[in-house]
Amino acid sequence: MNKTRSIAVAGRQPIKPQLSQLARKALLDALQPGSRERSAQMPPLRVEAATTPTAPRHLAAAQGGNAATREQQAASYDTCLRTYRDIARAQDGAPDADDVGAVMAFFVAINLHALHGADIEAQALQPLERQLRGLTRLAAQWDIATLAQRQFFFERIAIVSILMSRSLADARGAPAAMADVRRSAREYLQHVLGLNPDLVTLSDSGLVLRDMAGGRAATATPVHA
Repeated sequence: MNKTRSIAVAGRQPIKPQLSQLARKALLDALQPGSRERSAQMPPLRVEAATTPTAPRHLAAAQGGNAATREQQAASYDTCLRTYRDIARAQDGAPDADDVGAVMAFFVAINLHALHGADIEAQALQPLERQLRGLTRLAAQWDIATLAQRQFFFERIAIVSILMSRSLADARGAPAAMADVRRSAREYLQHVLGLNPDLVTLSDSGLVLRDMAGGRAATATPVHA
């Protein structure tokens, strides 16, 4: 199966469409001066890991195919989930729970890397996570979500992030494949952030607004979180 299509199917609707306008407002609020203090007051979004992940089989079922194909795809998605947790463990030690804010930061960072070539620095992920807490809370419908729904949201975002990372690596040197990966990254970011992803890029302090006239991150306005 085409890997870009696999990403698109696995990551379909990481945030509900009707929330896009609210997501845009949440992000624009986070890009304003003074957002550091506001975001610091929000508690981290952590959830205990499910004993048996549900997202791998759910996402595999969305792919279609016969039972053997779905089983193989579910196993692949389960590997993606474990890979993300290994990355998180290496960065944060041995967390007692999955950090939904951290996985959203990684998701945004890997897609911006695919789309713009923005460098992913480990020290930028923490401020990015804090900066995106309001948006992540909205995307996950945190205040009304059940434990299972919070777990599923984390698992899905983690899986899609690793799929994007792998597809990006596989596409290097292949212009058509790279164009497909960038198209998926643009759609994800547009959907999750609620605005044109060309407006933002990464810096050491998290998201910054790009200089649209020159298209250079070097002249972007930094936004701290």
